[in-house]
Amino acid sequence: MSLKSFFSSAVDTLQKAGIRDAEFDTQILFEEILHLPRHEFLRDDFLISEEIETELEEKISRRAGGEPLQYILGYWEFFGRKYFVGEGVLIPRDDTEVVLRASLPHLKSREEPKILDLCSGSGILAITLKCEFPSSDVTAVEISEKALTYLKKNAEHNNADIKIIGKSLFDCYNSFEDSSLDLLISNPPYIKKSDLDNLQKEVLREPLLALDGGEDGCDFLRGIISLYTSKIKKGGMLAFELDAEEAEITKSLMLEKGFENIKIFEDLGGIPRAITGILRK
Repeated sequence: MSLKSFFSSAVDTLQKAGIRDAEFDTQILFEEILHLPRHEFLRDDFLISEEIETELEEKISRRAGGEPLQYILGYWEFFGRKYFVGEGVLIPRDDTEVVLRASLPHLKSREEPKILDLCSGSGILAITLKCEFPSSDVTAVEISEKALTYLKKNAEHNNADIKIIGKSLFDCYNSFEDSSLDLLISNPPYIKKSDLDNLQKEVLREPLLALDGGEDGCDFLRGIISLYTSKIKKGGMLAFELDAEEAEITKSLMLEKGFENIKIFEDLGGIPRAITGILRK
């Protein structure tokens, strides 16, 4: 079969399976396997072997079945760096760049900032911050054994010398000194329990542990603010990724704990996606 015909057939398969970005996903999978630019996929005279055809069919079938593209590839990029991902770990998303970028200006004036990343997952926040601020002291906390495997692998791959704690954030807060953190950053589970069944089938393949934020989506946000505010320096920053519905609730919780200069940041779609606050001096 010609590559052009096979590419068109694969796109059609994904479209019929309800995959929203069928052509993009097909292109990425073809590029990964064939190591060819997209314009080669449109050539009638380019024939592929049965072996390659079988491999492509297997990947397209997995995607049509709802397996996330990133899991099939085994990696994804975040902030210009490669991160390994797979079953059991949350997929890096552009949404998380919102909270990352919101925290960067705060750190630029600090020579050796001490940073804590809670619910670290694959480690994209902790590792990026360590790479952007090499003199920083970064700790990542993650409870999931599967996620920890990727976190450690990603830290090594990106040459990020960070500390990793494999515990629940609710169990290890006494491991940190009071008034010691320049930045506490987190992308915690923040989806309402009642909304979980309505998620896209790809998202439902990701770990529930990293998604379920309780009845109002704020269980982890509330817990972190309660337990960890004392660990932040006066003038230090607390930064969360969250959903629009949690933004005002989280702002109120932060105000009650003495945070000021609270800012809410929107994603590219204009939806509140991150919040930061400075602990009053």
